[in-house]
Amino acid sequence: HYKYVRISMHAAMKMAEHAADGGTLEVMGMLIGEVRDQTFIVKDSFPLPVVGTETRVNPQNEAYEYMVQYIAHFNRSSTRGNIVGWYHSHPGYGCWLSGIDVDTQSQNQEFQDPFIAIVIDPTKSLANGKLDIGAFRTVSTPSLATQDQSADMGIHSDRYYSLSVSI
Repeated sequence: HYKYVRISMHAAMKMAEHAADGGTLEVMGMLIGEVRDQTFIVKDSFPLPVVGTETRVNPQNEAYEYMVQYIAHFNRSSTRGNIVGWYHSHPGYGCWLSGIDVDTQSQNQEFQDPFIAIVIDPTKSLANGKLDIGAFRTVSTPSLATQDQSADMGIHSDRYYSLSVSI
């Protein structure tokens, strides 16, 4: 299975800025790059116009239309890549996947795999002076999560695993 995520500084900065601009509201965007062996390589990212709350992002039809137009523009540009995942923020409550996130990621993996989910906590990033980020993939059969895992990764921690992230 996939183990690593390498994120360009450009993509990381764009995601961090978007997450910080969202304040206490969750934001969402897409990841562009490629996959080699066990590694996702994220070269770029772009925000989606979504309706966010403090605990949830809800993509509307405009977000999907925007995504299709952005991808078409991206494919015409000189930089090549594919959509390899999505990102969203968890302002103030860490990098892990909620039940809704797990369902969203599972659907994405089913229909457009390989695909990753990245979560950024802009509040912790600003407080600690370094990017608080996690990358995740879901598993088809739940694993035996330890109590330590559940404390760090939520009650759905048996349905996904984290990948090693480098920038």
